[in-house]
Amino acid sequence: MRTESTSYRPSNRLPGSFLATGLAICLTTSPAQAASWLVHDAAEFTTAAAALQPGDEIVLADGIWADTRLLLKGQGTEAAPITLRVQTPGKVILSGRSDLRLAGSYLQVSNLVFRNGYAPGDAVVAFRESSKAVASHSRVTGLVIDDYTNPDASDQDYWVSLYGSHNRLDHSQLRGKTNAGPTVVVVRDATQGLDNQHRIDHNWFGPRPLLGVNGGETIRVGTSDTSLSDSNSTVENNWFEGCDGETEIVSNKSGGNTYRGNVFYRSAGALTLRHGNGNRVLDNVFLGDDKAGTGGVRIINTDQTVSNNYFERLAGSSNRSALAIMDAQADPPLSGYAPVVNATISRNTFVDVAKISFGVGHDAAKGIDVAASNSRFSANLIVNRTSKNPPTAASSLAGIAFSGNVQSPQASTVFPSGVESRSVTLQQAASGLWTPTPALPATGADPALAMTAREATGVDWYPKVGEVALSRTSTGVDR
Repeated sequence: MRTESTSYRPSNRLPGSFLATGLAICLTTSPAQAASWLVHDAAEFTTAAAALQPGDEIVLADGIWADTRLLLKGQGTEAAPITLRVQTPGKVILSGRSDLRLAGSYLQVSNLVFRNGYAPGDAVVAFRESSKAVASHSRVTGLVIDDYTNPDASDQDYWVSLYGSHNRLDHSQLRGKTNAGPTVVVVRDATQGLDNQHRIDHNWFGPRPLLGVNGGETIRVGTSDTSLSDSNSTVENNWFEGCDGETEIVSNKSGGNTYRGNVFYRSAGALTLRHGNGNRVLDNVFLGDDKAGTGGVRIINTDQTVSNNYFERLAGSSNRSALAIMDAQADPPLSGYAPVVNATISRNTFVDVAKISFGVGHDAAKGIDVAASNSRFSANLIVNRTSKNPPTAASSLAGIAFSGNVQSPQASTVFPSGVESRSVTLQQAASGLWTPTPALPATGADPALAMTAREATGVDWYPKVGEVALSRTSTGVDR
């Protein structure tokens, strides 16, 4: 139980020796007598943060914190984390060249706003102090980063970089990054951690304009050089709205990750399983509103699972198809295209999409000609209420077993078998998603698929300035 609250203001200081003694006593009390420090400037923060103990708390006073570099460092416990929070959500603004770093364990930060400036280093928020001092079991929640972007579009930085393991970024909202570098990145190496087990959830990722070159991802998990190891991280129940930075909205470059319950709304790009094996894409909703370049999931590598997802009015093709299964190189480098092997694509619903593409990237002259093998395309529902016939294949489908699928109104001749022609009528559920009536219990996404509500992401005390007014309602899942 917190038993002491201290407001520390240099202008009202007692004599120096008395103050120093008082600080030492306060900051070395037992966890049962954890201290709470209300600080008003960077100097006060540094003093309070010098020797934090489990259960201690630093509170940033309301106001503009310009050019402030915060380092929260310490060893909390699961029962008594070390906390950094604001006095009033929305009334503490970090501006100019400000940033935050975390190092240690069981650290919690909430409700910071970064606005009117850009990062002084390589990240606005970094879960590390250095390569040998990273954070673990730590959480940043209620973070707002609003147009806090480097004016030099070619100067790369990140807005949030996760290192270490068992860290969480949640209920935050980030919008308006226009310079190079992913918005959120999981950085992996043997020193800073490979088995990350991070969680990125219930965040609202607002509009990010086209960068024009690679490096405009909204989330990247890993890099090519460590992609054959598992990160085991989870990205769930986030909203991606107008995330147009580049072809890869999410760039997966490690193994063992789960992408679940996310909504991709009018975002020109795709969730791309670029490198790494054994990843799962489950229960996501992709809504394109026929916006150019809107895509779904692109599959590369081994043991990938794409199941119970909903895709609607996605206008993209090739890499940005509603579903893109890549051709590969026979012996690729780590940065190349590895063959699709043992992929499971099941129980997904596709409504009025432009393309479902097999053999994407096929180019025999460049050695990109290895088609998917030992894979399954089963119990999927494809419905087009226009003249579009989305399936297309640039290479052999012999390595994919098709079974139990339905296409309305007519099965494409692209499919060798395993796709039934049927006239399917759709009705709009309370979620805004279209489901077949009468129901097809063994085909397509679960009619009860719950679309994460926009209002269940980010914070409720700072506006979400989105791309366009929403054209649908959504039923929420628990925060």
